[in-house]
Amino acid sequence: MFIDEVAIKVIAGHGGNGLVSWRREKYIPKGGPWGGDGGNGGDIYLLADENLNTLSEYRHKKVLTAENGEGWMPNLCHGANGENLILKVPVWTLVKDDETMKLIVDMSVKGMKVLIAKWGRGGYGNAHFTSSTRQAPAFAELWDIPEQKELFLELKLVADIWIIWIPSAGKSTLISKLSNVKPKIWDYPFTTLTPNLWVLEHKGKSLVLEDVPGLIPWASEWKWLGIEFLKHIERTWVLLHLLDLYRLDSLMTDYQDIRHELTVFSDLLWEKEEIVVFSKADLLDAEMKEHIISEFKTTYPDIKTFMISAATWEWIEELKDFLVKNYSRKEDTTHEFKELWENAAEHTLFDLRQENDDPRNIQVEYLGDLQFKASWARLEQIVRMTDFENGEAIMRVYDVLDKMWVIRNVEKRLDTILKEEGRDNSFFFEGSDEDDISPRILIWEKVVLLDKLKYKL
Repeated sequence: MFIDEVAIKVIAGHGGNGLVSWRREKYIPKGGPWGGDGGNGGDIYLLADENLNTLSEYRHKKVLTAENGEGWMPNLCHGANGENLILKVPVWTLVKDDETMKLIVDMSVKGMKVLIAKWGRGGYGNAHFTSSTRQAPAFAELWDIPEQKELFLELKLVADIWIIWIPSAGKSTLISKLSNVKPKIWDYPFTTLTPNLWVLEHKGKSLVLEDVPGLIPWASEWKWLGIEFLKHIERTWVLLHLLDLYRLDSLMTDYQDIRHELTVFSDLLWEKEEIVVFSKADLLDAEMKEHIISEFKTTYPDIKTFMISAATWEWIEELKDFLVKNYSRKEDTTHEFKELWENAAEHTLFDLRQENDDPRNIQVEYLGDLQFKASWARLEQIVRMTDFENGEAIMRVYDVLDKMWVIRNVEKRLDTILKEEGRDNSFFFEGSDEDDISPRILIWEKVVLLDKLKYKL
């Protein structure tokens, strides 16, 4: 089944917890901390696969999760990392944020690999925190949360030539003559229900043809099938407009109606180069054919025209010659998409993670009522991975706040705040009974109390 739009949720793997463990071996009386680190979770990548042409694999897979890291490893062993999850999508898939529909990345090159969701780090074991002043740490880190994103995948096929046609214009018959495939051919409209790509090979050259369900008037206003696939045309180099000579009385009207639908849908479609092919030429005599071409050229003098008959092979070879000579992929090196395709590396890896661990970027904001908010990616991660039921682990948070000058920043801000609010500072000293009044720092979703803060007078 052809699926060109799908919404999915991707969740990278979370890490494993670190371990509090002690080395207890004979003849080693002071073994010390012996707990290992938890493994990291798995990443989630998107990979542009040239062998795919549909997103049907994700039709029923709405939530995709990478493997979690392993934890609880003694003897300084590192837990196993989670296995990465690689999601294959067709080339020319647009990856958007499902809520804002903002474009995240365009998977426009075969082999392109994008890191879309980052693993959650595994927690450090207690052996990681040993130092000259902390020789027997009795705490370890918890696992960190991974990235998760809600994505909207939209496939826009790319081809050299897109065939525009009104239903029953003979498109399927033409495709069978230009390529070696045998599409469905019947005497009723809408035999083509999904976009298809065909390869035209002629005289050692090749190009890709694309056809979508037939267009009719009002297609741009979501009538019938055509509008659902007009987006695929935006990445096609040339438009081949197929007109049915059997509809002689409405020939020009058909042409103008379909051109109007393209214009309404996108200005990009209106600006593309166009070839007009009149089909079923075996129905008319030579004089009538010349008259039709003359009338059309009077209105549209710059458009290249062909008059063919798939049934009798009239002008089929000439049309093939013209197409491969002017639009063969091997000879077209000027188009921006073509340059991107040919010059990009076979396997390109893009990391879309946004990280900035510079401690100078710590932001301390006063929220009122003696409450502050500290923002910094690394600090928030430390708080997330802290076991707040362990006193020593909490003390590590205070040590980090002190080393990062957050507490000193709060002290300076408090001096000004108390003067502006006309408040007494006696509740900051030891022995104060006003324990319910204390400065607080909000970090991530945790509130860190600064009880008995040694306020600098």
